[in-house]
Amino acid sequence: MSPFPKHELEDAWREKLRLARERYEEAAKAFRASWEEHSEGRPTTDSTFAIQHARKLESHALAEYMRVLKIFADLLLHGRVPEEPPK
Repeated sequence: MSPFPKHELEDAWREKLRLARERYEEAAKAFRASWEEHSEGRPTTDSTFAIQHARKLESHALAEYMRVLKIFADLLLHGRVPEEPPK
């Protein structure tokens, strides 16, 4: 059982989900910018590395967003209290 009241737990996970989504959106934006920069000029080793790095960060941010979304959905829809603390 959680030491938090249900509405506080939901609010905390809702905020965690919001932050994870923001991080994903920022990472996706950075990837698109790297891709556009790379495709507008002559590809170099540095620009290729920048794209690979940006894509890796985007992928990790998406995975974290999906992980938090699943926890939040399980909490709301099934009442499953996560083992991980929300904060």
